[in-house]
Amino acid sequence: MDSRQVVTITDVARRAGVSVSTVSNVLTGNRPVAEATRVRVLAIVEELGFRPNRLARGLVNRSSKTLGVVAAGLEYYGPSSTLVGIEQQASEMGYTLILSLIHAPETEDVESIVANLLTHQVDGIIWAIPQIGRNRLWWERAYRHVPAPVVFLNTKLYPALVGVDIDNRCGGRKATEHLLEMGYRRIGLIAGPLDWWAAQQRRDGWQDALRDAGFAVDDRHVVEGDWKPGSGERALANLMEQYTEMDAVFVSNDQMALGAMRWARDQHVHIPQDLGMVGYDDLPEAEFFYPPLTTVRQQVIEVGKLAVRELARLIIDPEENTERLILLEPELVVRASSQRR
Repeated sequence: MDSRQVVTITDVARRAGVSVSTVSNVLTGNRPVAEATRVRVLAIVEELGFRPNRLARGLVNRSSKTLGVVAAGLEYYGPSSTLVGIEQQASEMGYTLILSLIHAPETEDVESIVANLLTHQVDGIIWAIPQIGRNRLWWERAYRHVPAPVVFLNTKLYPALVGVDIDNRCGGRKATEHLLEMGYRRIGLIAGPLDWWAAQQRRDGWQDALRDAGFAVDDRHVVEGDWKPGSGERALANLMEQYTEMDAVFVSNDQMALGAMRWARDQHVHIPQDLGMVGYDDLPEAEFFYPPLTTVRQQVIEVGKLAVRELARLIIDPEENTERLILLEPELVVRASSQRR
């Protein structure tokens, strides 16, 4: 190999005949590696003169072993469960967390938050703030200049960004296709706040399924909520008034579905006979709603775990920081609320 060429972890893995993650585990000790493999990898590291780019910060033997996590919306099921996954995986890999909670996730005051984490010499950052409105603008300008790797959650793909998310568009489509399969034809939507990327994607999946089935979609078929049960109750009342022929509804989270169910009960609208309903999230309580709620289950804990693993990969080899958005497919969980007899 040309001595002037920068040696990467991929070069070491290729020469040793192992995966990049195996080389990473040899260097960090995060996971056990067979002794013969460890010896071979270390010999190749010495032979090629490989030095991780962050050796000056003590990645191998003087790392802070600390990750910064910036989160919001912990009153909601998805963000709080994702944080559980982050903590579980970080603990397993020997990292501690510095958690920064943001109470206005649409904020653009990103620079001071990032600067504060960097003063703690974090090895990397998980940006678990949902994409809302224009709150990614600072990152679009400054992402390449932040001197620590960053993994984003709940985001669309941007150049050079590394992210992990649920495929919300797929989830919205699955919910709506299920209602169509059950014989419902006029399916409304109670959306989440539509400045949220996740809410937009669930709406788009609903639209995709209806349009592919040959049904028109217009504004009177949608009412926007705020993720909370009270807004679901109000939204269904408004939706039933403006879309009088509606026979089913996709509700963009289970909390709003709970509120919608209460309104239906009070108005003697029977679920699923008069109105089919599918929610989103699969709250632990969803199977105890009356009737039990058909919903879309997200792997939100796995999102957090995967974010930590991706960040660890970038800490070892920043050269691997190429555009990459991992989408986990959600699962439809069928219960009584969508099964019209």
